[in-house]
Amino acid sequence: KLGKNINRPTQSKFSDFTPKLSSEASSEASCEANVSCEVSETNTNTCQAMEEENDKPTEREKTAESLDAVLAAIANLKSDFSSKLDGILSAIETVRKDVNECAKRVGEAEARISATEDSITTLEAKVRTLENNNKDLEDKVLDLEARSRRSNLRLVNLPEGAEGEDACVFLENWLPEVLNLAPLRTALTLERAHRVGQKSMSNTAAPRTMIIKFLNYKDKMTVIRAARAKGQILFKNRPVRFYEDLATGVHKNKKSLTP
Repeated sequence: KLGKNINRPTQSKFSDFTPKLSSEASSEASCEANVSCEVSETNTNTCQAMEEENDKPTEREKTAESLDAVLAAIANLKSDFSSKLDGILSAIETVRKDVNECAKRVGEAEARISATEDSITTLEAKVRTLENNNKDLEDKVLDLEARSRRSNLRLVNLPEGAEGEDACVFLENWLPEVLNLAPLRTALTLERAHRVGQKSMSNTAAPRTMIIKFLNYKDKMTVIRAARAKGQILFKNRPVRFYEDLATGVHKNKKSLTP
């Protein structure tokens, strides 16, 4: 009996603690579950954070990417610079060829100019010689022309047709009469007499000048002296004049010498 009594209380006591233990165990289990949940959540968050950190580029990767970009830009610049430099070098080579060609042409032009200058110097000397010779020839021709006209006189304002058909015969008879040349030893002899220029059909036009060529120079000088001595000479109440038949060059020379 005693043994039964002892066992009973013990069982009752254990039976009393059983619910408590079970509740405590359940609470501990729940705590452990909560802890495990929290740990799992923490681990999950940690993994996610680590994954995010792994996904994010590191500074080294950023630096490497920046360096790659810089190197790529440098490579592009190098390529562009190389292409542009090739173009510049090609242009410089073209310019060099053009300059060499221009220098060659300039050298040839200088040689031709030098030869031309030498030729011009020679030609200028020849031209001066020819000008001097031409001047001498002009003087000689002028002298010959003046000498060929020394026996000539110009009769101005003699009416047209007054000389008739033979001017020489008319003048040989009229000149001694009008100039009072009767006491001449020999009669006047004219080689030729003619009017200068084309006859005008107008009645109001001035008569053409008549050129009188004497066969003897002395007769010409006798007539011109007599005309100057008489002064006014009339033909049918119309004044006529006598002039020396001078060449144009002689007339210009005399005019230049007149003050």
